[in-house]
This record gives sequence, C-alpha cells and structure tokens, in this order.
Amino acid sequence: MKLYTAEQTKKIDNLAIKEKGSSGFSLMQKAAEFSLDVLIREFNYVEEVIVFCSKGKNSGDGFLVAAYAKEFGLKSTVVMCNPEKDLQGVQRKAFEDAKDSKVKFISFRAFKNSQLSKNTVIVDSLIGIGLKGEPRKKIESAISEINKLSIKYPVLSLDIPSGICSNSGSSKGLSVEADVTATFIARKRGLYTSTGRRNSGDIFCSDLDVSKGIFNKVKSDCFEISFEKYLPTLFSRQDNAHKGNFGHVCVVGGDHGYGGAGILASKAAMNVGSGLTSLITRPEHVTASLTSCPEVMVNGVNSGQDSEELLKNCNVIAIGPGLGQSAWSEQLLQRVYWEAEERDVPVIMDADALNLLTKLKLSSKLPKNLVITPHPGEAARLLKTDVADIEVDRFKSTLRLQEKFNATVVLKGAGSIIGYKKNGNMNYGVCSAGNPGMAKGGMGDTLTGIIAGLIAQGFKLNEASEIGVDLHSKAADLASMEVGEIGLTPTDVIDAMRELIKYD
Repeated sequence: MKLYTAEQTKKIDNLAIKEKGSSGFSLMQKAAEFSLDVLIREFNYVEEVIVFCSKGKNSGDGFLVAAYAKEFGLKSTVVMCNPEKDLQGVQRKAFEDAKDSKVKFISFRAFKNSQLSKNTVIVDSLIGIGLKGEPRKKIESAISEINKLSIKYPVLSLDIPSGICSNSGSSKGLSVEADVTATFIARKRGLYTSTGRRNSGDIFCSDLDVSKGIFNKVKSDCFEISFEKYLPTLFSRQDNAHKGNFGHVCVVGGDHGYGGAGILASKAAMNVGSGLTSLITRPEHVTASLTSCPEVMVNGVNSGQDSEELLKNCNVIAIGPGLGQSAWSEQLLQRVYWEAEERDVPVIMDADALNLLTKLKLSSKLPKNLVITPHPGEAARLLKTDVADIEVDRFKSTLRLQEKFNATVVLKGAGSIIGYKKNGNMNYGVCSAGNPGMAKGGMGDTLTGIIAGLIAQGFKLNEASEIGVDLHSKAADLASMEVGEIGLTPTDVIDAMRELIKYD
C-alpha cells in the first residue's frame, strides 16, 4: 500500500480535477459522502454531529459533512473558528450548501457554553494536510476544546487530525486526538508514524474514484509494509529440504547480567526458520540458554579471540542484544567487524553494538552488508543530536542514518520505519501494526533475531527488515488479544509469531 506526502497528494488531486474538468467540488462532495458513511458505520448510535471548521479546503469537506448529516436526519451544527468572510472558492460553495440544508452555525466562543446530547460525534475539519508550522492560536484553542470533548464524545478527523504534519506525522503544537480518521485520495504517510500514528485512531481511506492512471503519474517512495505477501515463498518448503538450506545465524551478546537478551534473539531466529542458530555469550549464561532453548548451539567465551572459529561457520551475524560495553563487548564487536570484512557476511547491529559504534568511532570500518535497528535514543546518539530532533521528522532521521552508515535502517518506535537505498533512490517502509505493550525490555532483541533468521534464509536485507518488523508487530497484536498489553512479553510474541507463519 503506497503512502504519500502532502505535495504528492495535492499533485494527484490537481491531476484528477484537470482530468474531470471541474473545480474540485465534485471531489469534495465524494469526500464528504465517504466521511459521513464512515461516521454512521463506526458510530451507529449517533444523533448529533458537531463539525469544527475554519477557512481552508479541509473545512469545505466539513461543511458538506454537516449538510449531508442534516439531510440524513441528524442534528447538525458547524462551529465556525474563522469569520464567514474568509471563505473563498469551493469552500464558500460548500458553506452555502450547508446553509441551504438548514445546518446550524455557531461561533467558537458561543459554542463553549453549549450543551451536547449524549449521542454526539465531534468532527474535526480544521486544518487538513496544508499545515505549515504550528497551528494559529485561535485554531489551537479549537483543537484544545476538541480534545477536552474527546474524553466524553468520539472524534472523527477529516483527512488527517488537525495539527499533525502530513509528511512527518509530528506535531509542533497541539493536535487533535481522533478515534477515527477518514482520509481521501491517498494515504498520508504522517498518519502511520510518530504522533500521527497515536492520534489518528482507525484509518479509513477512499480514493474518491481517482483513476489508477493518475496515481501512476505520481511516484511515491513510501509504503505500508506487509509480511503476508511473502508467505508463499517464505514459509513453504520442499519435501527434500535440509537445515543447510535455511542458513546459520550467529547471535553475539549477553554480558554479565544481560544473558536473557541473547537468548531471546537466538530463540527468535530459530523460531522464524533459521536452519542453524548459534549463540556466543558469557560462559555463565550457557546453562540458561540450554534450558530455555536446547536447539540453539550456545558457546560461552571469555574474549573476542575465543569467538574467531565460532563466527566462521555462520552466514549472518546479529550482535548487540545484551552485549554490554565492557572490554569483552568491545573485543567481540571488533571480531565481528573482521569477520564481516573477510567474508562480506551480513551483520545486524542493535542495542549496545550501536552504543559501542558511537563510543569507539568504528563507522569507517562498517560491514558492507549492514542492518542497524536503533530506537530513537540510540538514533540520537548515532547522529549526535537529541531524541526530540529524531522524532520531529522520523523519515528525515532515517535518511540521515542511512547516509551516514550506508545501511538498511530500522528506526523503531510507533510506526517503525525501514529505510534503504534501491537503485540509488531512498525507499521507506512504514509499519502500521504494533501496540504500546511492546514498550518492554527484550522486544528489540526479539526483532533482531527475527530479522537475522530471515536474512539467513536468503532474503535481502531490506526484505528481511520489512518482513521482520511487520511480523514482530502483528505477533505482538495477536498475543495482546490473549494476555493484554500490560503483561505482554517477548516470549509471548515469539509464540504468537509461530502461529502467524503457519502456511499450508
């Protein structure tokens, strides 16, 4: 599923208007019809609709939603956050249609004293995708009011929650916290990551009957990832297959006190289908690994030199889970670098491996085939900035990481982003699955193991990263249905993943 920037969406919109030879009002009508359908379907108890409007194109959609709601038999009110004289073009026409439909109009100041019925739905049509910078003070007041109302009444946002940047998903000021978002023409990438992911609620999209030929004229470098499309090739095996067909993962990690991280990563790699899985860790963790997962070939080492022969047999190395930052940790990372340089073996670097990368200034010796999986804090350290700078534009941050380390990048968080170069062009995959229960130690280690297991089986670095992130997140969603989000564990995710990858 392609995702688009505001500029790309506007281009599609303009091409569609040109093709139809209209002013764009017909598209606005379709958007309003679709939005009302979503509203009635999702909130079938609705009796009253309160639509917040300003002066932009997005408010034109809102005026028509109010008009169509009134015609449908609902009580319909528009809260005007800008004077009527500011309305122009198709927005003005939509406003007049709403007046003709006997929609009630009220100023924002007057609305604050209004009493709402029990079965009211709030509709946000204040800004849309044209946001530049922070919302104006008057609009921020309206957003604040909507969010107060959202405690008691459901909120439907039109196109995108007001205050959310359509391109980045970030919010520089206040932004509407919607339960449902009805978006039009194209799926905006800002709906799927950062604050946009949190504030959009359930997303429904209509292309408004724009032709496929028009979409083909506007290229997008961003898409929603899906592991399901790989199921036939990923998890179907020949009858005469043997373990050597599915690669050998070597997980390196588990310093003093952090043994569980390496165990989780190796267990995840094995359960996603790696033919052979090894773990290089501290000697004290060997017994725990064998008890937890005897299928993993675990080796305890006291130095980087002890790992030399063990690393020679694998076709992908995952380093970082529980690695620590001791002299032992540094030696192992150096040894992995040497092995990668000698054999071009793919390497996944996570957690403390990324922290050591910053500390030891090893970027000049990076493996040629590299995946890095930082969370925002690790990304900030890698780019020598702060978390706020990373989060303000996660797409830009992913690009900076890719260019600095020449790697496939998995920037974790709400709406994880996979970034990589293909034929010289940057591509972004965005994950729409996952839940807050994943904010727990060991989840990143599990993801590292999953990606490693997929690379071992022959998938390209970007493919393995896309499949791994989506599979990991959807497994977490599946597991949370049984155990809840609060009690969700990485082991639960691994077990649920096994259910998802069953394929007949």
